[in-house]
Amino acid sequence: MSYNYNHCTLMGRLAKNPEFKQITDTFCKLFFTIAVTRKYKKDSVNAETDFIPVSMTGNNAMIGHQLLTKGSPVLIWGTIQVRSYEKENERKWITEVIADNFQLLEKKKKQHSSSSEEQEQNTTFEE
Repeated sequence: MSYNYNHCTLMGRLAKNPEFKQITDTFCKLFFTIAVTRKYKKDSVNAETDFIPVSMTGNNAMIGHQLLTKGSPVLIWGTIQVRSYEKENERKWITEVIADNFQLLEKKKKQHSSSSEEQEQNTTFEE
């Protein structure tokens, strides 16, 4: 029996606008960084912000490219991937989240000219 389980769930805001790459006619990738605040001392009000790189592929990348912008609150779930590469004879390591899915957590204003009510958009996207 295998005891391996790689799953993470993060909630935070996009630190900057996503970077969209069309790899082929049918395959694309979306890269962005999510800012997640955490307490760094137990029972403390002090907090630090971690900036975590995230990548999405396929249909989620296309939908994310249309919906996600800097500051968007988002819920991400997926797996953690660690990879390395050589640059100038030095090994570099990258740790990132490969998002399987995301949920946009923002309120959007209705497009009615006579009303300024807000409607909460809470949509889940799956491939």
